Amino acid sequence: MSDKVSQRLLILEDLQNKKLQLQNQNNGNRIESSDVEPERTPVENARLQNDKNTALQQSNKQSDGFFITQSSLFGNLILPVIPRFNPDGTLSHGNIPKTS
Repeated sequence: MSDKVSQRLLILEDLQNKKLQLQNQNNGNRIESSDVEPERTPVENARLQNDKNTALQQSNKQSDGFFITQSSLFGNLILPVIPRFNPDGTLSHGNIPKTS
C-alpha cells in the first residue's frame, strides 16, 4: 500500500513541477494589446472610425442585440455586449441603441 502512495506522490510532484515550468514559460510569452496595435496615419484612423460607426449603426438596425465599438486583438470593429437593466425592468440609459 505504501508503494502506491509513494508512486502517487511522485506523480503529483512531477505534475506540479511541469505546471510551474509551463507557467514560467507562458509569463514571458504574453501578448499585450499595445504590442499588437499597428501605427496608423490620421487618414487611416479617420477611415477606421467611420467603419466602426457604420458597423455599429448597421448592427443596431439589423439586430435586437447591443453592440459597442472597441479595439480588438482579433480585428473586430464592434463587440456584442449584454445590456444592463434598471430595477424596474427598463433598459438603463447607456444601453439604449443609438439610431442616428
